[in-house]
Amino acid sequence: MNLAYDQVVNQLVWYLLPFFRVAAFIMAAPIFSTGMVPMKIRLIVAVAIAVAIFPGLTPSADIDPLSLDMVLLIIEQILIGVALGFAMQFIFAAVVNGGQLIGMQMGLGFAQMMDPQTGVNVPVVSQFYNIIAVLLFLSLNGHLVLLQILGESFTLLPVDGAGLSLAGIEAMVFFSSWIFSGALIMVLPAVVSLLMINVVMGVITRATPQMNIFSVGFSLTITAGFVVIMLTLSTALPQLAMLFNEGFMFMRDMLSG
Repeated sequence: MNLAYDQVVNQLVWYLLPFFRVAAFIMAAPIFSTGMVPMKIRLIVAVAIAVAIFPGLTPSADIDPLSLDMVLLIIEQILIGVALGFAMQFIFAAVVNGGQLIGMQMGLGFAQMMDPQTGVNVPVVSQFYNIIAVLLFLSLNGHLVLLQILGESFTLLPVDGAGLSLAGIEAMVFFSSWIFSGALIMVLPAVVSLLMINVVMGVITRATPQMNIFSVGFSLTITAGFVVIMLTLSTALPQLAMLFNEGFMFMRDMLSG
């Protein structure tokens, strides 16, 4: 079977365009983009996913690989992949913010360690909640749902289509508010409990100024904080699962415009 040069080039182009979307998604999505995953592994995963997705695509007209249209299509695929990945990153950012709220209330805001997900320093309490979120995300097969949505994106937003709509981009901007509202929803019982403890210590200090409540208050708030985290963790997990579900629904809504 003889293949013309134009046919070979067109096939390569239609392999490359899905690869750019998949690679951008892998670099931006949670779990896949963590610093613990080597760059070579991410590249191999991106190539494997692109090869698996390609048979379901229908190549259209020939595209000159050296034309401006090719450059614009590459940029479009990268933007779609990054948008899909960052949508779920907002939920994990809400988890980090929720842990920071608790850490500040219990006096552990200064204790920080590096987060392997983002590569920056976050409070220890945030790291604890982040690990719980990752384990829950994997147990709910969230990584498989992400790959499923990525596959659906090639049907809803074809490679040679118009790309993300303005309404989808605007919705993503509004969805970023879940970084703060989602954090408050997840840790509200713990934050309220620690706030009440701080109020009680403030009242005791006001009633008996001669008592140096701060000499024991620091260790008391830390101990009470760990107890509150233990008691409220069972209520935080369903809220966290709800946040993941909101993220998945938003990703599909963003693709459909």
